[in-house]
Amino acid sequence: MLNHRNRKENPYLQKNYAPVTDLIEESNLEVIGQIPQDLSGLFVRNGPNPMNNPKPAKHHWFSGQGMLHGVRLDSGNALWYRNRPVSANGNSPNTHVISHSGKIYAIVEAGAAPVEIDPELGSLSDAPFQGTLKRGFTAHSKLDAATGELHGICYDFARGYRLQHIVVGKDDRVRQTQIIDLRSRPMVHDCAITENYVLILDLSITFNWFRLARGYFPMAWNDKHQARIGLLNRKNAAAEIKWFDIDPCYIFHPVNAYENTVGNVVFDAMRYQRLFDKDRNGPFTESPPLLTRWQLDLAKGTAHQQQLDDKAAEFPRIHPGLEGQAHRFGYVLGLGPSALTPDFDSIIKYDFTKDRSEVHQFGADKMGAEPVFVPAEQDESEDQGYLLSYVFDRSSNKSSLEIFNAQDLRSGPVAEIKLPQRIPFGFHGSWVPAA
Repeated sequence: MLNHRNRKENPYLQKNYAPVTDLIEESNLEVIGQIPQDLSGLFVRNGPNPMNNPKPAKHHWFSGQGMLHGVRLDSGNALWYRNRPVSANGNSPNTHVISHSGKIYAIVEAGAAPVEIDPELGSLSDAPFQGTLKRGFTAHSKLDAATGELHGICYDFARGYRLQHIVVGKDDRVRQTQIIDLRSRPMVHDCAITENYVLILDLSITFNWFRLARGYFPMAWNDKHQARIGLLNRKNAAAEIKWFDIDPCYIFHPVNAYENTVGNVVFDAMRYQRLFDKDRNGPFTESPPLLTRWQLDLAKGTAHQQQLDDKAAEFPRIHPGLEGQAHRFGYVLGLGPSALTPDFDSIIKYDFTKDRSEVHQFGADKMGAEPVFVPAEQDESEDQGYLLSYVFDRSSNKSSLEIFNAQDLRSGPVAEIKLPQRIPFGFHGSWVPAA
């Protein structure tokens, strides 16, 4: 158990960032409202749960063993909540959990292999993709719904920095690995795809030996590195990467990318102007993440940048079938009036076609998590579906799963499932439909 006296020295070890110590399974869940009948499956989220008594001065939010929190739904009923650690051969990826080809994988960036998870949240094996993955994977892969392929830009410090584009086929086997030579050794947390390209984010945070040697998170802001976006040709591995210089920044999470009618690339993402410079423990004290659009002109080789909103927000999601295609709607977690002490106070729905947004405020004492969009069973429009978010209530020190009609966000949740404990602020999750 953590030393409670030291938690006050690091905000990422206290309040709802602190780990949970109990493993709970509860089938008698109170439901307020009505769970939609067409939601049958598992909602599961991953995040760090630092149980190894870290040193507060050097602990980073991104560190800690992976902990899964899941709720299984079936035809309007909440069957169970449970939380389970991720562990296979000492490997505990803590950032995301995805489903692919009938499998569930917990994933993390920078070297560790994904861990396969069973439908009850138990850890199975860290030999993913039928044993065909030879090096590390990524915290964020992108699924091309048209081909069933999973794309990732992956780097691996365990055996020296090497950036790779990895493609996992719809048969759950690695079918392509392409090495990308980037001597700057950037932190590549995420990527994006379009019909013809994979976007490589070679940005202003790079590997830092000084911090590693002193036991800190080994990535730092680098004023000397030119931030740029690369377009890797998906159809021709021999083609040179097209690079576009951009203003210094960092991006953890894209909204999406696509090619417009004249063949240029439109890229929406949450942009930080500066971070990991003075603060060595987390991302929220140096600049807020702001919704930004880049338009990459392939003929001119230039990038045009436009900030789309001044509200600080993170953890964007879209319709899962539209990665790499033109999107109209996006959903993000609002960070409140001051992102430097984020309140995670709202869900924001963007309509990029009509250039407007809709906001749901969680309310007093409540703080939310990444809103995951789940299409309705018979969806006839892009936003016909549901948003699922774990919501922490400071007054009760417990969490709930709130379900929203994505077409009527302002009306509040259509269902709230009360959970037996709090879910710490963490990272990413997925909806895994019932077989």
